[in-house]
Amino acid sequence: MKTLLFQLEVGESGTISGIKNETGKTGLVRNLFDMGFLPGTQVTVLQKFPEQEKMIVKLGLVHLAIRKLEADLLELN
Repeated sequence: MKTLLFQLEVGESGTISGIKNETGKTGLVRNLFDMGFLPGTQVTVLQKFPEQEKMIVKLGLVHLAIRKLEADLLELN
């Protein structure tokens, strides 16, 4: 079963298995690729702000803030 990034809790990690390419979100998908969200990359949730629908994740050596809109496009193993 695939898990979406925003479903993880603080401290949990997963490996990106794919990025959903939904209609009208091509620009978001391209931005995720540009930021380094590539299949096979491990991502860890550092902080989560559900009320604001945002989270901070660690991707390699980089910390990034992303919105739920983007996080819900990332499928994890």
